Amino acid sequence: MIVYNELVAITAGAGLLGFAKFLRDLIRKERIESEGWAAFFGVTGLLLFVLGLHTTVTWPFGGDGFEYANVAFGQPAAGFGALLLLAAIYLWRHRALYAGEVEAARTKTLEALKPAGIFVGVLGLGMAVIAISFVRYQLGAAPPEEPISGRFGHLPILEALFLGGLWGVVAVGALLFAIALWTGRTQLLRWAVWAWVIGGIVFALFGALNFYTHLGMYYNIAHGTMITW
Repeated sequence: MIVYNELVAITAGAGLLGFAKFLRDLIRKERIESEGWAAFFGVTGLLLFVLGLHTTVTWPFGGDGFEYANVAFGQPAAGFGALLLLAAIYLWRHRALYAGEVEAARTKTLEALKPAGIFVGVLGLGMAVIAISFVRYQLGAAPPEEPISGRFGHLPILEALFLGGLWGVVAVGALLFAIALWTGRTQLLRWAVWAWVIGGIVFALFGALNFYTHLGMYYNIAHGTMITW
């Protein structure tokens, strides 16, 4: 089975943390270095879009009831990646705006984010439903060959609650972002920032840990061992 959700997870974590920092600077009326952020969003967006789209259309995760991962990991990654690419293009094309007066750049950016906010909110709604599905169907239990998380595979509710909570936190941020932009209640953007900071940190740590646990899983399968830590 081809598995590359490690890179997807750490890139999603970086993307969430980056956009949270960008949004925080925007709220606080700090100067935005548009070229640097355009490059950052371009790199993270391209990785997420390509890997997410490939997962969505080819379903590389398969066998033993693991097919749900193609939906839960691939489709949100493709959507988030497309949004980050959109941000990269906008920031690059409007470099002169961000080099000028800060208040004008803030006002213009918040207005420009409103159309994208529709898709952010709908994507958040989808992630909220995925979060509920993780818990309702107790999805995500690791196989016994996988170190660390595999030790708890007989308790699928644990990983289901973890994954559901992680997807849920990101979903809350997305919904708050959309509501804030379309109701004019920009104070809600601060809570969206916090939701994405928490989600970004956990996604990054989760992805980094998966490099260890998945390599250990492949080693155990190849050598007939059961290294659990």
